[in-house]
Amino acid sequence: MNHIPFLSVTAKDNFSFGFKIGQKLSSQIKKRISDNKKLYKKERMKNFSDLMETAQKFLPDISKDYPHLLAELRGMSEGAKVDFDELLVLMCEEELLDFRIPHCTNVAIQTKNGAVLGHNEDWSPAYKNNGLYVVKGKIKNRKFLALSYIGSLAGTSSGMNESFCYTANSLDCRRFRYGVPVKFQLRAFLDAQSEKDVEKVDRKDSSIASNNIYVWKNSKILDIEDYFGHEEKFHADKFLIHTNHPVLKKDRTKANTKAESIRRYNQAKEILMKKKKYDKKTLKEILSEHKTGICAHLNKLHCDYGITIASVIMDPKNKTMEVAWANPCRNKYKEYRL
Repeated sequence: MNHIPFLSVTAKDNFSFGFKIGQKLSSQIKKRISDNKKLYKKERMKNFSDLMETAQKFLPDISKDYPHLLAELRGMSEGAKVDFDELLVLMCEEELLDFRIPHCTNVAIQTKNGAVLGHNEDWSPAYKNNGLYVVKGKIKNRKFLALSYIGSLAGTSSGMNESFCYTANSLDCRRFRYGVPVKFQLRAFLDAQSEKDVEKVDRKDSSIASNNIYVWKNSKILDIEDYFGHEEKFHADKFLIHTNHPVLKKDRTKANTKAESIRRYNQAKEILMKKKKYDKKTLKEILSEHKTGICAHLNKLHCDYGITIASVIMDPKNKTMEVAWANPCRNKYKEYRL
């Protein structure tokens, strides 16, 4: 499946929403689970049965903070006719597994028409086909657009509601603690509205270190870095960049700060510093950059098996999301409207 499927789903509650997605993507979800079992075995990771057992340990915190999202995942499992425990593994993948690959690049910029946010989703080539879906959702009176992983809840890559949009970066994936898995937090952002709401979600007991960039329809840009026990906030007037290392030097170590992440960050910054004005073409130029591997192919500039599986540009003021399948240097962006 060399594209990203699009769904439009309206539901009365979270369970029904998940159920409808499960129904629509049943074959893709079943294939994703089957492919992942083979992938984990190939990469000499843990057995899938062991991962299911470990994933159960996250349930107390999820049940406490997001029972409605557990209901949404149960709905997806019933709609797709797959085991809930297998879907839970996919929702906890970042905590349970370390693919040892560079991850994503985020860039937010101010344009004359408002702030926009760009993101390259980097992951295993196994996810290039049958890895992602776009959903335009409505639950009661809440509307959103989201780029999401097959077998996971909406917004597990990036998302937008009527107030703001967001993208995420992983940090130091070799460490985790039991708490709320990051994919549940990402889904929860779709229900937030204000900066206070966002911070409330971000302050939950996160299971891994992570970073999120938010852009509001009033052009405010915010970056929140949650790094094992403390939180840092950054604002920007012109642009804000994040790759996969901590912004603050005091948080950097040899383990969590890779040279390739620094190179991607510096290259994006260099491109922006040379320009007097920014627009969506500026983001597309950065997200298609190959010198440092922001647009990641199977080559020496990037990890042996990490690639860009999608690229997204979000405009919260105009409520649009543009998504390109796989590498944006080779594929056109398709626009969706909230």
